[in-house]
Amino acid sequence: MPKTPTTPSKPKAKASALNPDSPSKIGWSTGDKSLLFDHVVNFGQNDWDKAVPGKTAQQAREQWKKTLLPQIRKQCGFLG
Repeated sequence: MPKTPTTPSKPKAKASALNPDSPSKIGWSTGDKSLLFDHVVNFGQNDWDKAVPGKTAQQAREQWKKTLLPQIRKQCGFLG
């Protein structure tokens, strides 16, 4: 008896991918960015989990490192 071909199964989506209100799906508002900037000014690049309510430590750190800090360096003319 010949085997019938099977279709590859799709990977299951994570629960956060299905929930539009999860922290990973909510963008960064101007207010969130302002809170993050104020946190770094006041506390340095520490305690990321306390920087912005509703955002994870990793989200706050990455937003600072990949978005805000490069913009600040560009505006101020810093290269490093």
